[in-house]
Amino acid sequence: MNKTFIIVRTRFEGYHCWVDAPIEVDFLKFHHRHIFYIEAKLPVSHDDRQLEFFIVKSFIEDWLFENYPDGKLKGKSCEMLAEEILCALQSNYGLRRGCSVYVYEDGENGGGVES
Repeated sequence: MNKTFIIVRTRFEGYHCWVDAPIEVDFLKFHHRHIFYIEAKLPVSHDDRQLEFFIVKSFIEDWLFENYPDGKLKGKSCEMLAEEILCALQSNYGLRRGCSVYVYEDGENGGGVES
C-alpha cells in the first residue's frame, strides 16, 4: 500500500549557541547566525490537497514568529527545534504517526525528528 504525504519547506533567520561545544568548535559557544531551513512531511489519506501546502507553511511560519519573534533560539539545537515544530503540527492537525520535521543550518547540516 502506498503512503501519501505532503512536504512543506520554509526558512527563517535565527541565532543560537552550544555552550558545551568541544574545543575544536568552541566558536559555537557564542551566539551565531544561521538561516534555518525547515522541512516538514505530513501524512494525508488522499491525493487531493487534504492539507494545503500554503496553509501548513503559514502555520509553521506563524508558530516560529509567535515563539521566536526575535529569532533567538538560545541554546536550542536543530533537533530540539524540530521536535517543537513537530509537536505543534501534530497538535494542530490531529496527527500522530508518519510525520517528520528536519531543521538545517544554512541549508547544509541539520537534525530532525520522525514520529
